[in-house]
Amino acid sequence: SRASTGASGGAVRVRVGSGTSGSGGLVSLASGRSAGASGGCLSAESGEGTQKSGGAILIRTANGGAAGASGQLAFSSGSSKGGNSGLLLVGSGAATAGRSGGVGISAGSGTSGAGGALSLQSGRSTVATGGGLGVASGEGTQTSSGIVAVRAANGGASGASGRLAFSSGSSSAGNSGTVTIGSGPATSGRGGDVSVAVGSGTSSAGGALSFASGRSAAATGGHVAVCAGEGTEKSSGAVVVASANGGASGASGLLAFSSGSAKSGNGGGISIGSGAASGGRGGAVSVSAGSGTSGSGGAAYFGAGRSTSR
Repeated sequence: SRASTGASGGAVRVRVGSGTSGSGGLVSLASGRSAGASGGCLSAESGEGTQKSGGAILIRTANGGAAGASGQLAFSSGSSKGGNSGLLLVGSGAATAGRSGGVGISAGSGTSGAGGALSLQSGRSTVATGGGLGVASGEGTQTSSGIVAVRAANGGASGASGRLAFSSGSSSAGNSGTVTIGSGPATSGRGGDVSVAVGSGTSSAGGALSFASGRSAAATGGHVAVCAGEGTEKSSGAVVVASANGGASGASGLLAFSSGSAKSGNGGGISIGSGAASGGRGGAVSVSAGSGTSGSGGAAYFGAGRSTSR
């Protein structure tokens, strides 16, 4: 259409016919093929607004009928026989005097069935390492960086909230992948905290928290290590293992330190001690039972192991 100096520019519309007993007409846009160079490009671009917003680009399928689904919407690069396949980019442009645009991807809700699934998966390789999958928040060069939040939605009136699983895949001939959860270092502030907490229960027991190392059928099982941070100039951090206080009609939780049993070897040892000091006093070790205000004080027992053969 022609340009207009005092009103809106003319619209261009391409539309095919509808069908009453068969499929509606097809609209196809395809760039040219080349046998010796790159194929032709296909570009769709909205109009610039030199004083206000640029135009929108809307690509969508029509709603489904009473007995059908809405149409599929596919964005994909083609396959390649002797080189890399094409890149697929989804993003918003940069802003010099405002906030950059957001990118939102969401699946549809369901009123009589499950909501739509959202899947992010990197590519598989039969001869090399599979593709990586990275999720990173934006950097704040002058203030804080952005938050990365991964969470399941709340459960309904008669259901549970969704499960959240972080796991590496299994391996048939090598080591399985590592799972690392941590905060970054700080050069002029405090290192970030890492907090793992389970939910409380108002009508039943609170959620359990379990740490278990891996089992081995041919070698030693995996270790579990809990270590406080080093203080190179001052005190190191504390390690506190405690059960919570009991309620009005209950006892405080049991605290048990025990090694496992052994079928044909020695049982594991338990060592409780303080570290050595090169320029000060060695740390004390204290074992005490609780006092009682309306009953007996707690007992402390030390006993060596029993033997049935000697």
